Amino acid sequence: MSIFAKRVFAAAVVTVVVSYGVSTGLSGQATQGRSTAETEWRFFGADSGATRYSPANQINATNVRNLQVAWRFSTRNFGPRPPAASQVSPLIVDGVMYTTAGMNRDVAALDAATGQLLWQWRPTGELTRWADIIDPLSRSTGRGVSYWTDGRGDERIFVVMPSYMLVALDARTGRQVESFGTKGVIDLAANLRWNERPELPHEGRVSNTSPPAIVGNVLIASISMHTGAAPNLPGASINEQWPMNIPGDVVAYDTKTGKQLWRFNIVPRPGEEGAESWLKADPSVWDVPRGVNPWVKAHPELLASSNRYTGNAGFWAPATADPELGMFYIPAESPTADYYGGYRPGNNLYANSVLALDAKTGKRVWHFQTTHHDIWDFDPPTAPILADITVGGRPVKAVIQLTKQGFAFVLDRVTGKPVWPIEERPVPKSDVPGEWTSPTQPFPTRPAALVMQGVTDNDLVDFTPEIKAEALRVAHQYRLGPLYTPASLPNAADGSMGTLTAPSAVGGINWQGGAVDPVDDVLFVAAQNTLNKEQVVEGADKSGVLYVNPRGQTIGPSTTVFGLPLLKPPYGIVTAVDLKTGDRLWTVPHGNTPEAIKMNPKLQGVNIPNTGAQTNGTGLLVTSTLLFGGEGGASPVFRAWDKKTGAVVAEIQLPGPTTGFPVTYTKAGRQYIAVAARVDGAAEIVALALPAATAPGGRGGARGAGRGAQ
Repeated sequence: MSIFAKRVFAAAVVTVVVSYGVSTGLSGQATQGRSTAETEWRFFGADSGATRYSPANQINATNVRNLQVAWRFSTRNFGPRPPAASQVSPLIVDGVMYTTAGMNRDVAALDAATGQLLWQWRPTGELTRWADIIDPLSRSTGRGVSYWTDGRGDERIFVVMPSYMLVALDARTGRQVESFGTKGVIDLAANLRWNERPELPHEGRVSNTSPPAIVGNVLIASISMHTGAAPNLPGASINEQWPMNIPGDVVAYDTKTGKQLWRFNIVPRPGEEGAESWLKADPSVWDVPRGVNPWVKAHPELLASSNRYTGNAGFWAPATADPELGMFYIPAESPTADYYGGYRPGNNLYANSVLALDAKTGKRVWHFQTTHHDIWDFDPPTAPILADITVGGRPVKAVIQLTKQGFAFVLDRVTGKPVWPIEERPVPKSDVPGEWTSPTQPFPTRPAALVMQGVTDNDLVDFTPEIKAEALRVAHQYRLGPLYTPASLPNAADGSMGTLTAPSAVGGINWQGGAVDPVDDVLFVAAQNTLNKEQVVEGADKSGVLYVNPRGQTIGPSTTVFGLPLLKPPYGIVTAVDLKTGDRLWTVPHGNTPEAIKMNPKLQGVNIPNTGAQTNGTGLLVTSTLLFGGEGGASPVFRAWDKKTGAVVAEIQLPGPTTGFPVTYTKAGRQYIAVAARVDGAAEIVALALPAATAPGGRGGARGAGRGAQ
């Protein structure tokens, strides 16, 4: 038994405030699964396929402007420091909202009509370990919880701690389920392949941001890991052993007992399928003037192939599930490290892939790699969306994987075959010493790219001749090129100071992802046109590697033009794609031109179109009537768009800018839309509804803008 498994788990449960009835009518996790006539939100993405679609229709184009705050729930007092942002997507089951709250990731159950606190569970002891050393992006409230029932009265809420521990709670009381794991807790970190990564520190190395996925009685938990961008530079992990890291395996557990069921190695062991795509690194990469990490000398046998020491390749984003097919769909991330792959030559399966795994056995059914040998941090950032669509008159069970580079890979989720052709096209080769470059990358032919890809002179800002001339001067100090142009040295032989690429590692498309209307077979995506300065520099002191990405310390002049973005607008965009044909239906700016651009001295008297805000938004929600989304950033605006045209139907003012995914549901005949927002420096859940007196078919419910329990 590992040292982790021997630890004692402790957690405090706050007294139950209100009890409530529960459903006994579910028989699995296939779809929305309603036990009443109410519209619910039982999964992270509305359904197990993350479509973020609801058939709710009380709020429509004729009345959406009348939405007002029905209730608010503040997380200011959850933990020692209030989180300013929460990416949570709350669940609503039988009139109860379940959400995470606070930096320690408490779980709260709220009355979905009033925001009243029903119960709160608070983690303590080992559950809060590593709080200051896990990856900074994981020090958060996370994106919510998962709900499970056996259909016979056993209902549970599953939450994964930032410490990578899984907790099972009784959905009615908030108490830990004593029969699950060790008093309701499993140490997920204990079940990784530490024995295959000798001398690698365990503490703080793995974490979590997304809720688990469930098929029947089988649960898998997303895994977040220290990024491998820049070891031993400011902000890097204090225990980095780059280029060694722990692999982000998929490990399945029984929802009833917590027993480990199976594992799938995303970074395959020697001899396993996919291992041939992990080649031996050139010996020159270990010739580091400042000295390699001690493990390199202590374990030379590991250098035989790069899969023996490379890690990461977990899945930050939520996995999705098809209970009918009995499959999980995993959006596997990049391997160690993000921008220099000289230590892991080869295509690096199954990193940067959509993986379809059999839920009973964990066996790979199929995979599709969206980026070969990733050196751009182009890991899939969103849950794969599952939708049944019609293409050319033929029904297709599809999976849609959105990527940072702005692609929508549309695949048959039964076979993994592309719905439309995906071409392997030649891409530029790296000239960074020791690097290995895949000669080709996959390009979907349909849908076409959803954002700007690559940078040419024609992509540079050109509001005036003076601005365009300055843009050319700034840009030509760097290399320009198409998508997948690699990072370069800031002192390259050609005189360039690095590479300018689009989109950047934040997208394009990021965690906000998209939504699908399964009635009309339309995909909606929020994205952003962004620029990145891609550089690798000689390894920092004690890094033990040849090259690292300088992250926030890039070399060379700013890539702005008189304070303006170097690229042309639009910046933030929302796009609709017809999944029957792969054609784009419309694209509109997301938000309005930022004041800093409007007021720029070089633009006074210049008429410029709406550029859109510099945002990916905070997630989309599509209903039977409208498309909804928050702008995020500093704008306290929640928008409703016409699904057919992209025209803005309404802009609803919130108490603060949105930070999380919007959800919708009905209770007592009244439809609500709830979303996390930042209010006075702390995260809140804000619920909107039509005035009770005017809501069609409404019966009671909360009135006004009263605040719930805090």
